[in-house]
Parts: sequence; structure tokens; C-alpha cells
Amino acid sequence: MKNPYLLAIAACALIGVPTIARASRAEVTATRMQLVGEIQQKLNRSFQCNFSVFLGQTLRYATANSSGVIMIDRSFLLTADRSTIFFAMAHEYAHAYLQHDIRLYGQIQQSSKKSADMRRAFEKEADGIAARKAKQMGFDIESIIAFILSRHDPEKSVPSEYRVHSRPQERADYILAVYRSS
Repeated sequence: MKNPYLLAIAACALIGVPTIARASRAEVTATRMQLVGEIQQKLNRSFQCNFSVFLGQTLRYATANSSGVIMIDRSFLLTADRSTIFFAMAHEYAHAYLQHDIRLYGQIQQSSKKSADMRRAFEKEADGIAARKAKQMGFDIESIIAFILSRHDPEKSVPSEYRVHSRPQERADYILAVYRSS
């Protein structure tokens, strides 16, 4: 049987996606890779899709596109707990499934405020779906909320109308409310 790790790297290289190739394999433990695989299987079943998950370097914790490619940041994977990893993956699955990138691209010609409004709505929608999936699949909401509240707010100085994400406390409150109501 061929090594799935090497196949994933080869596939990433073919499509030009950044990969974990520069990191030593010891950095990402087999346990973390197994966790990602298990979460991927659960989310693929839940969303009734066949999305691919790769490790690499992103500007955030994870990213996705509408063709079903989910990229998890290697550093995030090494430090986050299982519930937070699940939430980040479910959030990105929601973006991919709902084709947020394509829908946003259609709004590029609009004003920056309208574009920011749409991006903020997409982020909130993905948060809500991820919160429902977390509850449905038995993941701990407390660690997810703690993670969101403990991170630096990169948009702290951005006026509310131009922010992509809600402020951390608002985001945490929304995610918790959706989780509890599911």
C-alpha cells in the first residue's frame, strides 16, 4: 500500500498548494494526522461530500475553497486541542460547501463596505454551521470558546463596518448561543 502522506504531498505539488513538505514528519505526530483523518471522514459524511484536507502554512488557522480543498495550518495543528481543530475544519467545510469564495467573487465589483458585509455574513454563517456540527458530533464547546477569546484580534483597529469577523467576544457569544440552541 502506498503511503497516503506522500500521496497527499504529491497531489499538493501537482496543483500548486503549499504543503507540509518543509516540516519534519516528527513535528506532526501520527496521532494528530489520525485525528485530522477522523474529523475529515465525519465531516465528509455529514456534509455528504468528498473534500480533501491538506496540511500547510496559511495566514490563519485553516482555509478552504469551493472546490473542496481544506488547508490546515501546521502550527495550528500542533498546538490546538481536538475540539478546536474540529471547529476550524467544520468552519472551513461550511465555507467550501456553501461556495463562499465564488459568491464573494461575484461581489468584488461592489463597494468595499458591501463586500465586508457579505464576508462578515459568510463568517457568521460558517461559525453557526461549525457550532451545530460540534454539538451534533460531541465536541467540547468550552475549549472552542476559550481559543477564540484567547487569540489576538487582528482586526482590533478596523471600524466595525469593515471588519470581516465579529469582535472575539461577540463571535464567542454567537457560537455558544448556536451550540446551546442546537
